[in-house]
Amino acid sequence: MTPVYMPFTYLSAATAGRLNRLVGTLVVYQPVESGISEGLTALAADGGIDIRTPITRDDERLEAALAEFTQWARLNPGKTTAGAGFFSARQGEVPFFDESTINQIRSDIKNYGTPDAGSEPDDSEFSARLFLAVAQDNDRTTDGLDNDLNRFKAMEADFLDSLDGADEAGFNRHGAGGELWREDPGARQTIQRIRAWSTLALADSRLPDLLVTTSPAVVDTLQETFADTLRLDTLATIRMSLPDAPEVPPLNAVLSDLTGQADFSADDLAPFTDLAESEPDHTAVTVTLLAAVGHRPAAVIAAMAPGAVLRGEENGSGQATRHTLILLVQN
Repeated sequence: MTPVYMPFTYLSAATAGRLNRLVGTLVVYQPVESGISEGLTALAADGGIDIRTPITRDDERLEAALAEFTQWARLNPGKTTAGAGFFSARQGEVPFFDESTINQIRSDIKNYGTPDAGSEPDDSEFSARLFLAVAQDNDRTTDGLDNDLNRFKAMEADFLDSLDGADEAGFNRHGAGGELWREDPGARQTIQRIRAWSTLALADSRLPDLLVTTSPAVVDTLQETFADTLRLDTLATIRMSLPDAPEVPPLNAVLSDLTGQADFSADDLAPFTDLAESEPDHTAVTVTLLAAVGHRPAAVIAAMAPGAVLRGEENGSGQATRHTLILLVQN
């Protein structure tokens, strides 16, 4: 199977490493060919991800719009803070830099995903790519801040451990260096992210056949928003240990067999549920398996991007595929 990370265009090396050990190399879509981050480039060089840029027209126009937005953000730091990005506009206030470009760019990003029967396909694609490019910058910035905070917490713990008499002074040695809570990046502008990502994915002539996400909010939105068009069933949830650099990712063969099943009986799901085990000395993750029953990947992605034009054939999944599987992986 060919897994794709959705609905994001950025993932950290740690996240990629966990997912690689479960499903192998991940397809990661990019909204623009230029300016791909060093982190993603390094992951691609190591074989962890397969970077694809399905839409490449209007790149100069897109880069110009991003440059305008970046300049506006630099001159208005109070409006766009690191780690919050343009999503602060969700409070309802659309700021202005001048009367020409920034108002339009900001409004397009904020309102992306609102149905507009009059929009042309090229305009929808451009808006989707612009949205994803700005969202990617926000996600990358947030991830960097989280990593910096975790490093600080680790340094704090090491410092307290090195102090003589820290316990007598009232310092908590063991509570300082814990893992920080991280907000689900998919919890904001969720439906816009899904629609923008799906618009990009539909332009891929080699559609992947396994959708992988790390965002519970994305799965919740899929189940709530697309219940009328997609029969999305939760099949099973397991807690499993991550294997150490497996030659064959454990979920690949198991899930490949499931896509062609007529239904999902307990016996059919047994190869997946049998993977449930948590070894004390191994990192464990919670994996939830869902299926869009009776829908192939192209149909599922098209349903998530209303009004988009399906390009190419559904040759990523093959004629034997009856269902589209979705994996939610959480720590």
